[in-house]
Amino acid sequence: MRAVSILMALGLLCVVSGPLRSDLPSWAWSWWLVAGVWALGFGPRRGRFGVPAVAAPAVWCLVVACVIDAVMAMWHGDSWIILRQDGKVLLGLWVACVLMGTLPATSSMGAGPTGVLNSATQLREALCWAIGLQMVVAAAVAIEWPRAWLPATPIPWATAVALGMAVLAPLALGRPAGAPSGTAWRVGLGLAVLVGAVAVVLSRSRAAWVIFPWLGLLWVFMSPRKGRALAAVLVAGLAALGAGIWYDHQQPVQVERGLRLLDLLTELTQWRDPDAGTSVGSRLLLWDAAWSSLWAHPWTGIGITERIALVQQVVPPEQLREVAPLVHVHQQFLNQAVDHGLPGLLASLLCAAAPFALAWRALPGVMRWQCLGVGVVHLTGLMFNANMTHGTYAVGYAVSLMAVMWMNADASREGASND
Repeated sequence: MRAVSILMALGLLCVVSGPLRSDLPSWAWSWWLVAGVWALGFGPRRGRFGVPAVAAPAVWCLVVACVIDAVMAMWHGDSWIILRQDGKVLLGLWVACVLMGTLPATSSMGAGPTGVLNSATQLREALCWAIGLQMVVAAAVAIEWPRAWLPATPIPWATAVALGMAVLAPLALGRPAGAPSGTAWRVGLGLAVLVGAVAVVLSRSRAAWVIFPWLGLLWVFMSPRKGRALAAVLVAGLAALGAGIWYDHQQPVQVERGLRLLDLLTELTQWRDPDAGTSVGSRLLLWDAAWSSLWAHPWTGIGITERIALVQQVVPPEQLREVAPLVHVHQQFLNQAVDHGLPGLLASLLCAAAPFALAWRALPGVMRWQCLGVGVVHLTGLMFNANMTHGTYAVGYAVSLMAVMWMNADASREGASND
């Protein structure tokens, strides 16, 4: 088991440093994949194919999505890129289940006799701190580098950070079984969430900002005094929105000024007159073209190559000089629909449904809130960008689901035994 522990330690290291480079999350996924395969030879595995009952609906959603993508990719003769992205999420969740079933769960929070991670409980704590440190790294990147220089394109990068916040926030507010006692644990994770919030704000990626109303909702529902919590959330939200608009007013008028709140309001007032040179306007043009393409080719789509040609015809690269030439339609669901028709749209919906399926079978409490938070952030990100076309985002999504399973290993086993 020493080799498994070393591979997981490498995965944790890549999680911490993930926001620095776009390829580091893929390394984390690779180490854990090897660890999962290695662990198959050790210990009993609970559930069919090593998957506990609590995770079975989510796994089936991802299995069907991968099968659809594989069939449609073969039909068009396209690359296997979409299958690789959905496949990373599927294998990530499966590896989490395998390791959860093979590693012995102990009550000790310290290192084992060999000095390396050797239990689900230790892994739970280590992964919490790894994601917390990832928030610190992400904030440092967002402070040091302009939005255009982020390691990945802004929305996938910021949404991946928000997924980490969705995983940590319920742990900071709740009292999960098996977590360290005392307030230092919760205060540390709470500070990590706040630092992650700095990174998300500085990214200026508005789709990722759904994490903030979600955190407010979470605070209200987990607070013993819901009325006071609701009032505090409303006041804080209005104050933050007012401060953001005031800050934008102080910036010179340009394509993207300040936090981009005023630009968003201006573009929304012009939604009847789409403009390929603006963020919202280009999305409206692309979505309209995507719908037309879907209904012209509803069962098979047009494939990846033709989709790229369609996008660059609708929004020519010279129209958006501040960004790289667009190759997708700025929404995951329509992007899949254009590529693979209605079957592709179904695959995308199933992939987005996985965290909600996990929440449906989870016991009430921290795990359910984590799954719902991941689902809300992921779904919102997919509505405004084709996040899953970025392999690093697919890994971030997979890691968030892996983290939820590992951090709630005992509750997951209890849920499995009750079925």
